[in-house]
Amino acid sequence: MNKQNIYFITLIAISGIFTILVLSNFIIVLILAYIFATLIRPIYTKIENSFSKIFFINKISRGLAAFLTMLLFILIIVTPITAILSKSVIDTQNFYINIVNENINLDFVGEKIKNIANNLSLNLNIDFTKIVESVSGFFINNIGGLFSGTVDFILKAFLFLLAMFYFLKDGKQFKELYLSISPLKKESDNKIFISIQQSINSVIIGSLTVAITQGIFTGLGLWVFGVPNPFFFGTLAGFLALVPGVGPSLVWFPAAIYLFFTRPDSFVWLYQIIWGIFAIGLIDNFLGPKVMNKGINIHEFFILLSIIGGIIVFGPEGLLFGPLILSVFVSIIKVWNEDKN
Repeated sequence: MNKQNIYFITLIAISGIFTILVLSNFIIVLILAYIFATLIRPIYTKIENSFSKIFFINKISRGLAAFLTMLLFILIIVTPITAILSKSVIDTQNFYINIVNENINLDFVGEKIKNIANNLSLNLNIDFTKIVESVSGFFINNIGGLFSGTVDFILKAFLFLLAMFYFLKDGKQFKELYLSISPLKKESDNKIFISIQQSINSVIIGSLTVAITQGIFTGLGLWVFGVPNPFFFGTLAGFLALVPGVGPSLVWFPAAIYLFFTRPDSFVWLYQIIWGIFAIGLIDNFLGPKVMNKGINIHEFFILLSIIGGIIVFGPEGLLFGPLILSVFVSIIKVWNEDKN
């Protein structure tokens, strides 16, 4: 390696480090913007094709198509999600305050379970009030934190939408820029882009579709059967649905126990269990394969680890980032093996 190459590598390393430091506060925002731009690109492409027939200048048609796509995204996706999360945070805060002030006391449930366990010669002591207090507190600290710091939140939201706009409008130029500096063959780079797109569709569209559906059905069941704060617990079930294996059962099964002890003269607790098993549980079996069949097949255990690790590293965004990073890693390894063979 000659001195000129060493000098260039040193300059690239130094400038790269400073570039990462400058952009470090916005990396998560840029990643989220790229993810959602990838998801809504099919809509942008259809609008852009329509505008290209009207406007002869390609730059104008791309700009208008990106603007209209972003407007639809804000109205149809961002606004409802923001309203739901805001409502959930407010309900959770009220629920948490009531528990702390002992307006809602769930100790009687734990006492009855303890008495049943003692009759069976089992030593079981469960503090339901403490568990629910911890869960609601965790929800407030993590989800509510998304809306804390108004200036910081507004700045990042603006940058997120702006980055999405440019990823849509100039996505092809960004891809060509990457291809021009990538040492890989063009075929391999295209395979990587396709695998990343499949991973995003699988994790975001697939997982979120299943999670939102299960959250809605869980909240609906809790409301029908008379469980307090169904909106909060339905939202919580939607987040837990992203965790493979257990998911919403961590919400509807304790709710059935609550109904069993608070309304022993009826079979509403049994209806809650039936609803949980068939209406909620079977969603994962029937809807999941239909919306996730193009993704990268990864064992549930590693998906669970990626979710936990993602939350530890990234916070609430780790629910999506963890499985997505693992899926992209596996897909790149597969592309590398195909290229090598």
